[in-house]
Amino acid sequence: MAHIVCITGGLTGIFNASLALVEQLVQAGHRVTYASPADWRAAVEAESFETKKIEYVQLDEWVIQFAEPPMSRWEKLKKMRSRQQSAVAALGVQNFVSTMRSLSPDLILIDIEMHPHIMAAVSAGLPVASLCQFLSVWHRPNLPPTHTGTIPGVGWRGHRLGIELSWLQYSWQKWKTAQRERWQRMGVDRISVLRCYAKQLKHPFCEQFGFSQWLVPYPHRNLPVLCLNASELDFPHSLHPCMKYVGAMVKENRKAVQLSPIVRAEVEQLLKKRQPGRPLIYCGCSTFIKGNKRFLLQLIKAVEQQPDWDLVLGLGGQLDPGELGELPGNVRVFDWVPQMMLLQQASCAINNGGINSINECLHLGVPMLVYSLKRYDQNGNAARVSYHGLGIAGDFEQDSAGQIRQHLQRLLSEERYRQAAENMRDRYHQYHREQRAVRCVEELLKSARLQDNKHQEASQHVSA
Repeated sequence: MAHIVCITGGLTGIFNASLALVEQLVQAGHRVTYASPADWRAAVEAESFETKKIEYVQLDEWVIQFAEPPMSRWEKLKKMRSRQQSAVAALGVQNFVSTMRSLSPDLILIDIEMHPHIMAAVSAGLPVASLCQFLSVWHRPNLPPTHTGTIPGVGWRGHRLGIELSWLQYSWQKWKTAQRERWQRMGVDRISVLRCYAKQLKHPFCEQFGFSQWLVPYPHRNLPVLCLNASELDFPHSLHPCMKYVGAMVKENRKAVQLSPIVRAEVEQLLKKRQPGRPLIYCGCSTFIKGNKRFLLQLIKAVEQQPDWDLVLGLGGQLDPGELGELPGNVRVFDWVPQMMLLQQASCAINNGGINSINECLHLGVPMLVYSLKRYDQNGNAARVSYHGLGIAGDFEQDSAGQIRQHLQRLLSEERYRQAAENMRDRYHQYHREQRAVRCVEELLKSARLQDNKHQEASQHVSA
């Protein structure tokens, strides 16, 4: 049995995915400690992992974008060093290494976007691998950047040259943005602060600007990456040797601490009263980005004109249900909903292209209508859903109520979407049956032990 520490930041998606990974590791007999700079204590302690409660450690709060009082450019320049030191202190990693060492972990799994914590752990010689919720982050042949809706082989952008031009354009845009922020914030922009911290640690730092990696910066070189997705959902490509696809992480029985018992009971009653054969459409808004009121009103209008459909809309805590006005009888709106419970009975689902929502749909074989908000990896995820025939990618800005209704009619009437989603579901479950995630972690544990033995032998040789 090994002791594994799992660390994520403050985003709900990767937190939920990590809980499924923790559950698999506990079932395999490992001891797991959960840690985070965000306050996930109540959510972690509410979970039951094989009837065991896991230990939770609260890390120091971290600030990615350092805020400072207004001052002139001359003052910023004059106080550059002290300003950078304040920004580094705000990263919340002063006590991180000592906290980790006190836990004596055999392996630390850290959210791939928690760069300061990863750099601190690596520099301290702790065994580390990163957790990635994105499908694709490496620049690989014939694989477009994951923020684009490009599909390989479709249109000129989908040809090899078009894909390479997309990477060059992405790199150029990231470089320009970095230079603008560097000039505007004068030393306390995100990249400059991370570079300053890396210099203190004597950790190699590379911004890379999209030439080899979609995440900028990515100062971790050959660190193992556990991708919490199935490679079959991505476009076909040669996998990067650092990227280990361990399957979609979905914890069906997770507890939603934001969900009131009253709402849960109401949803349970709603599902019990459903008429057999009557389509249920579930729409889940992002828990990170506020839902678009105009689009939601169009969706409600589309379903209102189909009285034989039912729509349940979960707003993800980002929009007041009262803003949507009077609702038709076949539409129910909630602030928070038990998403997995609804997906188990949904005929189709609508989401914004977040990878965790997509994975939860496919885990249960539910076809999707994806309306990307064009943020982060949403365009790329929507393109992959369309490419594999798992659903339809709609146009968030252009689709009218009539077009939304047509998309939904296709999903509900054309069996190929349901069949493709169920086939992908079977692939997802195969990962779990084969314990891909557990096997990958255990291989990393074995590698860490070998490395530790080599260090001990080298130390003994030097002492002799």
